[in-house]
Amino acid sequence: MSDTMQGQDPEQVRALARMLDDGASSLESVKQVTTAAVWSFDGAGPNVEQMRDEWESQHAPMLVTVAESLTTYAQRARANADAQDQTSNTYDGGGFAGVSTQASGSSGGDDDGGVLDWLGDKAGDLWDTGGDAVDWVGDKAGDAAGWIGDRATDLWDAGGNAVDWIGDKGSDALGWLGDRGSDALGWLGDRASAIGGAFQNVGDSGLQLWDATGGAILDGEWPRTTEVLASGIRLAGATVGAGLTTATGGMWDPKVFDDGDPYAGEPTSVAAPREPSSISDVALGVTDSYNAGDGNVRITTIEGPDGPRVIVNVPGTEAWNPAAGDNPMDLTGNLVTAGGSRSTMSEAVMLAMRNADIPPGAEVMMVGHSQGGMTVADLTSDPGFVSEFNVTHAMTYGSPIDSAHIDPSVSVLEMQHQHDVVPRLDLGDSRFPFLPGGQNESANHTSVTFDDPGSAFNAVANHDHAEAYPNSMANSTDPGYLAYQQSLRDSGFLTSPGDGSSVTAQDVHVGRKN
Repeated sequence: MSDTMQGQDPEQVRALARMLDDGASSLESVKQVTTAAVWSFDGAGPNVEQMRDEWESQHAPMLVTVAESLTTYAQRARANADAQDQTSNTYDGGGFAGVSTQASGSSGGDDDGGVLDWLGDKAGDLWDTGGDAVDWVGDKAGDAAGWIGDRATDLWDAGGNAVDWIGDKGSDALGWLGDRGSDALGWLGDRASAIGGAFQNVGDSGLQLWDATGGAILDGEWPRTTEVLASGIRLAGATVGAGLTTATGGMWDPKVFDDGDPYAGEPTSVAAPREPSSISDVALGVTDSYNAGDGNVRITTIEGPDGPRVIVNVPGTEAWNPAAGDNPMDLTGNLVTAGGSRSTMSEAVMLAMRNADIPPGAEVMMVGHSQGGMTVADLTSDPGFVSEFNVTHAMTYGSPIDSAHIDPSVSVLEMQHQHDVVPRLDLGDSRFPFLPGGQNESANHTSVTFDDPGSAFNAVANHDHAEAYPNSMANSTDPGYLAYQQSLRDSGFLTSPGDGSSVTAQDVHVGRKN
């Protein structure tokens, strides 16, 4: 077979050469496009730098080498085809004669394909190498795209967070502005409310004066001097207060003689309550309520053989400021009660008694000093109150109650020192203007006047609740006084040694909402 001539078609070899040239051109195009892509996209970071370095140092040169090799093999293929044509034309008979396999450059093995197979194998190898480079480019492009996508996502998230932050801050700012606007409206509302409240107080004071004058006449009674004077003083003070509140745009509201609304707290137990064994002990129970702190009413319960008895101890004035405050035991409460109206102090004492859960059906004794006595007289003049709490006894000292219409069912003991000024402020129930009047005393009413504890001009000593009045009571030999004390003992309000009575007490704080 070594001397046998093998023929091949030169045109097939030239077609292969063209394919190799096309492959080289394609690889060059891939190189140019990929190089432009690697360097043109907007990216940074270690992954991007590594990709660009690998492309420039490894894969781009590899594509150049493969493309140049394909071009070289294409040139060889065309040269082989030309040689085939020349060899065939030198033999007689012309036509296609072929060339020997040795001449073709074959180095052995199967001769069927000759140079075409060899070139095809080389082209395949080179194409695979170029394909690897292209695959690398694809992988890196994918990595770059992923990296860019990740960065874009990060940027989008950051942008979203920034938008959320801006939204939150905007919401906070709007909330802050809303709060400030609300505060401003609230402030304006408070100022308007202060002015409105001041004029409402003027109206209430005017109605009180009307009730003391025209209202009394319509009821068939001539106005009482104390009620008219007290109501007039309240109206004048309320008018001044409204002027001050309006002049300051509601920023200063002194609430002059503004009696407001009552409240009462929850009862608190007294650790060692006083046992009321005499009238003077009962009076010292009021002193105990003074000492318990401003605005306290002490409610003492005696559990005796005949059931419970309850003593309500009401202190007198504790504040003299014309500007009404939390404590209703003040100058405002005095003017309202003395003017013939139901005061916040009276309403608060009633609330305190309800909070104290007085046993149903228990007989109740009301006791008060000074303004506290006025409160007791005011409440016991109300048949509804007397019925609700089963009030059977009332005791006052140093209190102006001559004008009170206490319910006839209540047994009353009214006490005063000879020159105590306070119980004479009612002017003996004088009719306006200072006309003589008669005291409103029922058959169940006992009045006792004690000698002054000291000088007739010592107003403080004559009105003292801590020692002066209790001492005068303890030393009194007045028949009316002694009879009333015995009636209290018989009714179970006073304890005796060994009678089996037990005593408990509660303090209830009362106040004014204003």
